Amino acid sequence: MGATMNKPSNKESVQDTVARLRASRNQQQAKTGKNATHSTKERMQLNTPTRSKASKNAKAVSAAERKTEANKIIKHLLLGELTQGQALKSLRINILGLKQDVFARLVDVSRKTLSDIENDRGSYNTEILNKVFKPFGLKVGMLPSSPNVLKSLLIDGEAG
Repeated sequence: MGATMNKPSNKESVQDTVARLRASRNQQQAKTGKNATHSTKERMQLNTPTRSKASKNAKAVSAAERKTEANKIIKHLLLGELTQGQALKSLRINILGLKQDVFARLVDVSRKTLSDIENDRGSYNTEILNKVFKPFGLKVGMLPSSPNVLKSLLIDGEAG
């Protein structure tokens, strides 16, 4: 299954994305009756996004730069140059700058599930895949199996 683009707002900041994910997760927990309480440590981690492997010299990245980087990653995914797991890992680190455990909690999957997806292990259903790709405006969809047909559709507007 491939991920297809569902355009997010161009001006959404990382903080806005995290806030939107939390609100969505809290709404789902309210519907399912799950207990939304967290320990103090978990609350601090959820409220304080951290960068994975971020250097001390890392500079702030603008929303436009994040959008450009996300589009590059999505293009490589669509053209079959990246696996779904590689794309997810790149998006998580380069766009949101979150560690696996924090991101996994935000999208309400286990850290192990996230790790398995990022390492292209296991076979996960559409619901799980949509949860992890939703922060990036992506969802599972159908694409031509041939990268050449996809390129042709994108460039010419018709299959060749």
